[in-house]
Amino acid sequence: MSQDPIEPRIIEPLNFTAQFSHRALGNPPSTLPESAISNSFPGLECDFRNVWRRIFEGIILHEADNYVVDVEDPQFEHLKGRRLFFIGDAPTVVQVHGPNIPGADVALGFSTLEWSNALADKLVTPGQEMMCYFSKDTSGAPLVLDAVLSPDDLLKKLRSEAVQQTLRIRKLFAKATGDVVSRYLPVIDRQLLQPGELTQSLCSPWQNDYRECACYYWAASRPDFVNVEPGPDGLSRGQNWMMKDRENQPKNYLPDDRTDSRLYTYEELFLNWQKLLRFQIGGKDYE
Repeated sequence: MSQDPIEPRIIEPLNFTAQFSHRALGNPPSTLPESAISNSFPGLECDFRNVWRRIFEGIILHEADNYVVDVEDPQFEHLKGRRLFFIGDAPTVVQVHGPNIPGADVALGFSTLEWSNALADKLVTPGQEMMCYFSKDTSGAPLVLDAVLSPDDLLKKLRSEAVQQTLRIRKLFAKATGDVVSRYLPVIDRQLLQPGELTQSLCSPWQNDYRECACYYWAASRPDFVNVEPGPDGLSRGQNWMMKDRENQPKNYLPDDRTDSRLYTYEELFLNWQKLLRFQIGGKDYE
């Protein structure tokens, strides 16, 4: 017995999460989050970290640190220059361990959590007020390990001495109006970002990251080890592309060190990069 062919069903996702996968007519694939060449430090299309700067009403945080860089409400002026160490019971910093010295696992101190992690469970109920704990002074000094107190005891001490302030958390997404499926739209609320802020920290000025980028953006697209020749011991000899005087310097690679006077400084590259950065042809300097 023959059967009628089964008509394929088209699934149309309508929930809030599915809206992020919608590509508007005329937009290239790179406009979708999953296809953009970006990350959180800071990204190539946008620096999403800037979204978190105004996540608390009245203050402006550093996008990648727990430092209060400014305030929008005069009543919070006393928080400017302090560090936000606790949001409720949750610390914003964690102790870092790693191979600081080759072959040695040592404590490196404290690092601020990315805001997306530190605030993940706080965004469930936008508009709620929460107690925040700030450093007792406004020096802006980062948290370092204590010679006497353990890391846990140090955090407890910071909490006991902290300046306490109740702050309201803002909603991340714009609220929808009318007869819609979800309460929110897949659009960042305009209270969190001013025009241009989403891209204001993209490798700017570009020479800064070109010299020394923590994410190695340029690793595959700019020279590093140049004028390379085999040495008598069979090992390669070459120079760092950022060396100032490569004609008169021996072919020994200088490790990147921003304080080494033999290497170009950030300021020199900002002002005169087009004359300092010579072309490389076949891995050799070319005038």
